[in-house]
Amino acid sequence: MPSPHSAIRSPTSTTSSRASDPPGRPTRSRPLPTPSTPAPAAQGPPPLTTPSDPDGRYAYGLVLLDLTDRLSGAPDLDRAAALVDQILDPADGLLARLADFFEAAGEKAKESEADDSFDLGADFEEAAAQLRDIGETLHDATERMRALAPTPSPVRAPRSLGSAVPVGTARPIPGRSR
Repeated sequence: MPSPHSAIRSPTSTTSSRASDPPGRPTRSRPLPTPSTPAPAAQGPPPLTTPSDPDGRYAYGLVLLDLTDRLSGAPDLDRAAALVDQILDPADGLLARLADFFEAAGEKAKESEADDSFDLGADFEEAAAQLRDIGETLHDATERMRALAPTPSPVRAPRSLGSAVPVGTARPIPGRSR
């Protein structure tokens, strides 16, 4: 299944290849963090570059792009929900960590003596607050996505002919008539 991002994911440069790598797929020159939910076996590692990032400088963007591709190709809603949880978990999800990042950027900006340091710091802190608001809005989205999965219909054991007669009813004896 083609990825919705395949147009921007085509590699433009390749570093050294190993015999085990698929043809045309670049190898990593530095390790990237990997999410705990494994990628389907048919997918290889994400490419190191995109047309908008030919030097491969934005490794974290590539990781998120790979996560987006995996979500788009998830075979079922349970697996999709597990990937959504990678972003929305209130303690360890990417959204919470991104809010922490912007708070730290705001504090770092305020350390400067420059005229714009306080305003830039406030902008970063506002972005962090908005991300936390998004997390609160979507706090139950993972469970809601899992609930969208069709529930399996209960499997009933086939009834034998002998069980077709209700309990307490006399069964006719073969060869006898009433």
